[in-house]
Amino acid sequence: MVKQKSEKIGNYNNINVETQDITKPNNPVITDSKLKEKEVEDNSQIIKNFVQYCNEKKVEEAYNMLTDDCKAEVYGTIDAFEASYINQIFFSEKSYKLELWANSGNYYTYRITYIEGNILQTGGYNSGNDYVDYITIVKKGNEFKLNINQFIKKENINKSQKNSNIEITINTRTVYLNYEYYNINIKNNTNKTILFNDGKDAKNIYLQDTNGIQYISLINELATSILTIEPQYAKTFNLKFNKIYNEDIKVENMQINNIYLDKEKYDLNFNDETLERINVTIDL
Repeated sequence: MVKQKSEKIGNYNNINVETQDITKPNNPVITDSKLKEKEVEDNSQIIKNFVQYCNEKKVEEAYNMLTDDCKAEVYGTIDAFEASYINQIFFSEKSYKLELWANSGNYYTYRITYIEGNILQTGGYNSGNDYVDYITIVKKGNEFKLNINQFIKKENINKSQKNSNIEITINTRTVYLNYEYYNINIKNNTNKTILFNDGKDAKNIYLQDTNGIQYISLINELATSILTIEPQYAKTFNLKFNKIYNEDIKVENMQINNIYLDKEKYDLNFNDETLERINVTIDL
């Protein structure tokens, strides 16, 4: 019988915002010459509606505009959304400026600058209360939803590889502006406790793109207990990688080095170069 264990990694409640100095704030506008006129019109309206709901403190209406993935990954409850987004940004009325950051398929990511006050009424702004976020419009059929707080998207991967009775599956990839999370399941079908990685060298696990560039993991953020898998057991956890979002860069594979096949021997002498270990490459 395979026992499933899981742990979720991440910050789900705090918005990552930064103060910006905008010398020439504009009225609500989208700079996106790459898009068709209909796309510009649709995208403008969906974001206009969202900002209007936020300004009017219509929390439920604004929250319902988020994708299910955004709710699950970033704001698990409407109260968390109100506390960490509405109250942090829309404590006073905000205008906004939009610039197209990236688009691929049905995903449109914009850099949105929330500007203090109504520009048409005040004729100015206070840069100390201006905030920058990245907001992604997700189009499914005729429906538009939003990912906010620098959350871009979540994708199913479902790619596996086996080696020495160890099966590793990459379930999903969760993409943020400055990093990615991969949800990994490891099945230990051996009769010994294994150590997925000792966390001492981040370069042991990395993503590699089609140009051969490597993006290292933050394996050191995970406790040894999470990375230890007992015989005939399985574990699922999230592993973070330092990769800035760029739709033009395609990840080719994940390289996992130094999976120790006998943790008991590792614990006795982790410097022993003869310890049995394997490497696994999973094409993505």
